[in-house]
Amino acid sequence: MELVSPKLNFDFLAKSKYAVIISLAVICYSFYLWFSLGGDKYGVDYKGGTEVVVQFKKEIKSDKIRKALKESGIATAIVQSFEEGTREFSIRVGGSDESVKANIKKALDSGFKDSYEIEKIDVVGPTIGKELRRKALMAVIFGLVGMLIYISVRFEFAFALGAVVALFHDVVVCTGVYLLCGREISASTLAAALTIVGYSVNDTIIIFDRCREYILKTKKFNLVEVMNASINSTLGRTIITSLLTLFSALALLLYGGGAIADLSLYLVVGVITGTYSTIFIACPVVIAWDKWRYEAKRDSA
Repeated sequence: MELVSPKLNFDFLAKSKYAVIISLAVICYSFYLWFSLGGDKYGVDYKGGTEVVVQFKKEIKSDKIRKALKESGIATAIVQSFEEGTREFSIRVGGSDESVKANIKKALDSGFKDSYEIEKIDVVGPTIGKELRRKALMAVIFGLVGMLIYISVRFEFAFALGAVVALFHDVVVCTGVYLLCGREISASTLAAALTIVGYSVNDTIIIFDRCREYILKTKKFNLVEVMNASINSTLGRTIITSLLTLFSALALLLYGGGAIADLSLYLVVGVITGTYSTIFIACPVVIAWDKWRYEAKRDSA
């Protein structure tokens, strides 16, 4: 039994102009959020702060530590365990003066008294945070450039351009939704962004590969027809893959907690936008580029 009928012949690309308008609006709002939030959008990793490593005398849940910190006025602290079942936790907060360290100790004293020991305290300065932000941005750029080169070699430049525009769309939209939900940009966000780049491009390549097969098999060169046929023929596989990935990410979002929940939120949005952009962004960009190239050759002849 097939999820999607093999006879399906829906004209996805006829709706692409509306999708592009919606995407442009969401991208503009995402950039607005990025610039309006300023330095407040960054977590401790990228704006500097204090990391305290604490060893507890008995097993404890990270949620309990967060609750104790929140009750003492430290609501933005990031609490992470080093491994499952460990008694050792990392607590990261913004700010690097002595009052920050004192407030963390006061919160731990009120919640756990003598059942813990502070193993070390590290301070990440603003300069280091700025350098980490630069490296994070370069990692995303290198990822996109790498995809551009790879797809250009495997297919052609038009397909590579469509894929990279779709990936850029995914990263910007996911980051915008992430900020809208009140999350901070951290190392986990970078990991999620690079994961979405890899996931989304896989979907796109499958459709492009089907396009190439379709052209070789039918000898049709009308790119709009070929793209629509390729999207329809791979739609069942796309839906199943996306739903399975989405359910896994939702489980982590609902039950992961802490940094895992933040990462999972990005992945949930990324799976949805990645599936959408493959059909309504990547394919229309390829067609638009091909049309522009054809008209440029005709005018120069």
